[in-house]
Amino acid sequence: MAKKAGRADAGKRRAQIDRIGNAGAEIVRQAASLLDEEMSAGIVAARAMQKRLRSERRIDPVDFKPTLDRFQANAHAVVDQLGQQVGTMLSKKDAELALRFVDSTHELLDLLSDLVGTGAEIANQLIQANLAKRDAGRRQRSR
Repeated sequence: MAKKAGRADAGKRRAQIDRIGNAGAEIVRQAASLLDEEMSAGIVAARAMQKRLRSERRIDPVDFKPTLDRFQANAHAVVDQLGQQVGTMLSKKDAELALRFVDSTHELLDLLSDLVGTGAEIANQLIQANLAKRDAGRRQRSR
């Protein structure tokens, strides 16, 4: 009798593990799909930036904006989901710490987005300054 109960418990645990595995596989599939979409959008933005750099000799932060906005929105949504899941699994003290971590992560995502835009502006300024120096040097040599 005890062996039957033990086998039944093992069967239940195995079924539970299988459900967890299937749920995990679905999460991975969905995350991979989202990542693929984001990478495609990033490639489009990078090509636009490269085309502008070649033709106009400048970088425009506007080229990054749609991709960054999308990344930022999706990243915030993922962090929110993680925060909700973690908050339900932890003690009150641990949940408060986890929620502070989630808030900090949101702030870091916003900062990262701002830094990319600022970096593009700085890169453009450097490109323009170097082009101006080069053109000035050419004008002096042609005199």
